[in-house]
Amino acid sequence: MIDFSDLGSCARVFRYFEEFSAIPHGSGNTDMIAEYLVEFAKKRGLVCHRDEANNVVIKKPATEGYSERPTVIIQGHHDMVAEKAPDCKKDMEREGLDLYRDGDLLRAKDTTLGGDDGIALAYALALLDSDDIPHPALECVFTSDEEIGLLGAGALDGELLDGRLLINIDSDMEGIFTVGCAGGMRSDVTRKFDLIPCDMRNCYELSLLGFKGGHSGVEIDRGRENGVKSLFKLLGELDGIRLSLAVGGNADNAIPRGCKAVIFAENDITEAVADAFAKLYAEIGSIEPDATYTLLPAKATDALCKEDSDEVIAIINSLPSGVIAMSEDIPGLVQTSLNLGILRLEGGELSASFSVRSAKGNEKRALGDRLAQIANAHGCNYSERGAYPAWEYRKDSHLRDVMKEVYIRSYGKEPEIVTIHAGLECGLFSEKIEGLDCVSIGPDNF
Repeated sequence: MIDFSDLGSCARVFRYFEEFSAIPHGSGNTDMIAEYLVEFAKKRGLVCHRDEANNVVIKKPATEGYSERPTVIIQGHHDMVAEKAPDCKKDMEREGLDLYRDGDLLRAKDTTLGGDDGIALAYALALLDSDDIPHPALECVFTSDEEIGLLGAGALDGELLDGRLLINIDSDMEGIFTVGCAGGMRSDVTRKFDLIPCDMRNCYELSLLGFKGGHSGVEIDRGRENGVKSLFKLLGELDGIRLSLAVGGNADNAIPRGCKAVIFAENDITEAVADAFAKLYAEIGSIEPDATYTLLPAKATDALCKEDSDEVIAIINSLPSGVIAMSEDIPGLVQTSLNLGILRLEGGELSASFSVRSAKGNEKRALGDRLAQIANAHGCNYSERGAYPAWEYRKDSHLRDVMKEVYIRSYGKEPEIVTIHAGLECGLFSEKIEGLDCVSIGPDNF
């Protein structure tokens, strides 16, 4: 166990974080964490509801003297992005995290930490377990599968909740109050191709590596290159190749850090790849100084025909990715964007998955239609999933005013009030619960 004794009253928050971090809880693998939350409530005699989507709601009555105060909803999601270092052997479907303290930081060895949004669970559980913190009636809502499309929040029955004040703990910078966000959806472009035997003399694995990547809702405007788009731009410079496989990106809301492809060529393409990469690097090197490539011998027996290989390269190069429009009302805020986050060409099956975002519903729709048109022009199928609404800024917010007053009193300075391009579940909750007043906060989480 990690020693948190020096953290005083905050120690219980981190003890709970350590406790549930031993439970695997990646997106799509939330049965165990949901059961943990249910057992937590049962042991304390608290009202609890778990639905088929693995959302869990735990209610705690007001403490003495606070029963007349309005009910407060504390909300966060219990799934995490389960990523690990290339040489990490941990099975994140079955094994928990290995946490350790690094000075004032809490980290996980060779994996993501899950601070997004484990910190919401830790705060809420510490509050639910306390007997020394006065509070009004609490409704703690733990949603599932936020990282793969806000799926839990979309499935939650709003009738379960009585509160009209909601504090979302899914922001990642101390002292910043988020009060609005873009809406979004996931979009998929797919097509089936035939694999046929390939007798070309040279087979290679070509990889682009070292890109910065980042979160497509937070860092899409920082000029970072998309590893998938960059590799296919490079492939477009090569003559006479046939594609056997291509893999890039792990989440549609993350900017890919690289991409690899297995390709066939009649002749040695070592110099051609070096020249194509030099041309690419001349364009992106100032933004992606660590970008590099590897070209290694590979073994494969099947590939797409030359015409289909060219078609796949044309499809990926024609699909947009990045900032589409900036806000006309808020300087520096992205209004509309999309991110090609996952690319797979395996067994002849092509799939490209996007995270589409916009603060304006009509622009989100127009961007989806644009993707559909490009897909259809190339004989691909197009589909959408996980749509969620924008969370519109509320001019009059009692919750925001009270939280601002408390923050100033506690820290001697004003918090920063922002709207963001990333998606938050507050939009879905606002759609489900009439008159809901929301603010999103969180500690430094990076």
